[in-house]
Amino acid sequence: MFYKNNLLRKKQNMIILLLILTILFLCGCEGKKSIAPKASQGIIDLSNWNFQKDGLAKLDGQWELYRGELLEPKDFKNNNKKPLDFFKVPNSFVNTVNNNKLPKFGYGTMRLVIKTKGNDDSLYGIKTQSILSASKIWVNGQLVASSGTVGKDANTAIESFEHQIAFFKNDNREIELVIQTSNFNNVTGKIQSVFLGTDTQIKRAYIVNVASDAFIIGCLFIMGIYHFALYYKRRKYKAPLYFGVFCLIVALRNVLVGERIIFDVFPNIPFNLFNKIAYLTVYIGIPFIVMFFKELFTEEFSFKMVRLMKIVSLLISLVTIFTNIEFYETFLIYYEIWTLVLFIYILFITIKAVIKKKQGALMILFGFIVFLITAFHDMILHAGLLHTNSLIPFGFFIFIFSQSYMLAAKFSDAFVKIEKLVEENKAVYIDELTGILNRRGFYEQGGNLFKAALITGGRSTLFFGDLNKLKTINDSFGHKEGDEAIRSTAHLLKNTFGKDDIVARMSGDEFIAISVNKASEEEAKKIIERVNINFHKHNSSSNKPYELSISMGYSICLPTVNTTFEELIHQADTMLYDAKTIIKNNCSTS
Repeated sequence: MFYKNNLLRKKQNMIILLLILTILFLCGCEGKKSIAPKASQGIIDLSNWNFQKDGLAKLDGQWELYRGELLEPKDFKNNNKKPLDFFKVPNSFVNTVNNNKLPKFGYGTMRLVIKTKGNDDSLYGIKTQSILSASKIWVNGQLVASSGTVGKDANTAIESFEHQIAFFKNDNREIELVIQTSNFNNVTGKIQSVFLGTDTQIKRAYIVNVASDAFIIGCLFIMGIYHFALYYKRRKYKAPLYFGVFCLIVALRNVLVGERIIFDVFPNIPFNLFNKIAYLTVYIGIPFIVMFFKELFTEEFSFKMVRLMKIVSLLISLVTIFTNIEFYETFLIYYEIWTLVLFIYILFITIKAVIKKKQGALMILFGFIVFLITAFHDMILHAGLLHTNSLIPFGFFIFIFSQSYMLAAKFSDAFVKIEKLVEENKAVYIDELTGILNRRGFYEQGGNLFKAALITGGRSTLFFGDLNKLKTINDSFGHKEGDEAIRSTAHLLKNTFGKDDIVARMSGDEFIAISVNKASEEEAKKIIERVNINFHKHNSSSNKPYELSISMGYSICLPTVNTTFEELIHQADTMLYDAKTIIKNNCSTS
């Protein structure tokens, strides 16, 4: 007991240490690279920035903003255009640097001048994330990229969330970036960081991000299918089903976020459809994870909470499907608050389960805490208070694998118990003295064989045997020697019949066997002759003060609907009785 408690304590300490290391990793994953200078008044100085050493530069800070104007690089020649205001990148499109309120819908132009070392023939690249709903990008007066169609009204603007990558050469000491942008269909307009680097760095960053997204999506898909298989094997336990559906929903969401690789597969996906699917993955996914926890902790979890979760998610999903983003987006913040309450409740339930030392509860708690940290981080990110990379895919990854480990452990324990039960059940069908089948085992296997023969037309021969003079052996040499005689008889019969045949001990000195695919008088007599020969060989080499012999009867098994298994046994038993009578008569005559 002490060893078991000590082992449990060590396991708890390891999980706690793993949780601390994970949190430290999440906190420090954004602070390892050099921080680029911030743009001020529409100018950013990267003349001292070493791209090879310092990596990609984020063009964050104050960009020139010309709201209500779609300007091109020619409009800025000879300094004819002066900015009236500036916009801080990255940020939600709400206020300017001078605290002037920006409309949700509209259009405008942003401009940034980048100071560089100059005299550089290297090929550079830029990479954008979200720039409102549509954008066009010029570098040094040349149009290099566009996403959607920038327009002055909802009729002419076409929205897209596709990321943009463009490459260019710079022979000057300054790089001019001009970006036209518009937003008429997305009420949560944002302008995220723009990255500048060498062409190799931009390509590598894109490939790494896409590979990371694809890896997580693939893992989630495989885990979903794996849990469906677990549910198929044990349908009464629905936790794998709920978790499998949740994995697939999260996989779909990862196709939509991050590098948004959905645009590589469906480049013309409608903007409204894209938004609806992205929102629905949240509204539909949460109920399944709640039901998953309900299956894990049935006693602790409230049925009313699950029912309320289903109703809320169903209503808000229907609103999302049948209304436009201006309406359904307003519910997101309330749903996030409601989800946060749910997660706190789940956390409370899980901690209670850990205290009660429920199986796998500590591992569940570890994965769930990591998931909550990343979810909270991304909620702040969505609100525009943070401008780091999304961490929730990583959180989901850790959470899903911790739960998968727990479910696999439960199923493994279940299989161990099943194997133990199978071994215990074997003892019910095995004769303890001889190691061959007992009466119960014979009726189980022999009955199944007979039923199969009724369907397939299979034939066999049933033998009933009786060990001769067992009472004499017991009386003359003791019961220990009598037991040895029974074991030897069982061994001889087992070696005489084939591996597919059935051999069993029916009672003290009675044995029974079924020879499969042998169904003639001639074959039956040959088998009995072979049994007698093996007994004779045993008597010659055993050095026992007695000889073993067995009387046998048989019945040919040609199953019909009018024949029963018991009748075949009775026929063989009758033939055995006749054989025993003959032996007695011979003995009395002699």
